[in-house]
Amino acid sequence: MRKRYLYFLLTLTVIFWGTSFAAVKIGIGNLAPVQFLFLRMMFAIIIFSVILLKTPNEKRKIDRKDIPYIIYLGFMGISGYFIIQYTALEYTTTVNASLLVGLAPIIVAIYSCLFLKEKLELERVIGIIMCFIGIILIITKGSIANLSFGKTIFGDMLMLLNAVMLAIFSIGAKKILKKYDPFIVVAYMNIFAFIMLVPFAFTSNFLSPVSLLSKIDDINIKVILSSLYLGTTCTVLGYYSWYSAIKEFGPSRTSVFNYINPLVASIVSFMLFDEGINVYTILGGISIIGGVALNNMQNILLKKGRQNESM
Repeated sequence: MRKRYLYFLLTLTVIFWGTSFAAVKIGIGNLAPVQFLFLRMMFAIIIFSVILLKTPNEKRKIDRKDIPYIIYLGFMGISGYFIIQYTALEYTTTVNASLLVGLAPIIVAIYSCLFLKEKLELERVIGIIMCFIGIILIITKGSIANLSFGKTIFGDMLMLLNAVMLAIFSIGAKKILKKYDPFIVVAYMNIFAFIMLVPFAFTSNFLSPVSLLSKIDDINIKVILSSLYLGTTCTVLGYYSWYSAIKEFGPSRTSVFNYINPLVASIVSFMLFDEGINVYTILGGISIIGGVALNNMQNILLKKGRQNESM
């Protein structure tokens, strides 16, 4: 039952993450991306803090020696991750960015096989290949000419770094989740990441030309609702589900679900912004869903086997 519930949460998470691009596009307004990210995380931190306060002290307590590692994960997967991603998007195309960040599950799978001794069965290799082919079909819309790695090389390298950071963020969970509940880790990780964002949001820097204080008039209902939506679904529910799944299934099997993001993003963009969707989007979606299913087939078969044995 727990695994089925986690599969549901994980699928829901990547669907929410797939809608995040549209939510940002609708709500960001005249704010700098890092300022909008600050607002998104502010709502998330309020929720995390309320739940933490209601959590028994012995459960929410963490060892001081683990704080630097949790801060490190917060930088890799939240504050530093988004700062580098937003910077990269100024120098590269969204097409290139989506494709390059899609390398993260492959990096996770290779690392897990080499260093975490996870078995990489043939069906999982085929599943990863199917997912990557699917993401290429969706992003390029069947025309490889939509990819350009010439003038955008600086942004592309930053997005490649982004993919590595996402992989590290997922792999790094394995160690800390042996000691703490996923929610506790995610809550403190977001709190520390939020603190790291404060200087970027309230000073004039390369990410925000002016302080957020001078942009108060630009914070309208669209900004508030969008950042609230992202904070509750993509941050609170999303990161908790992601780390819970990593604890249960491992980083490589969990990371493959990230391939669903471009499919959801394409569908949402088509519905809200009338952005093109064609036969390659559909074929890519089928390939991604098939690849994700194939990657998790062993877990499903093992579960059925245990049910048959118990009967």
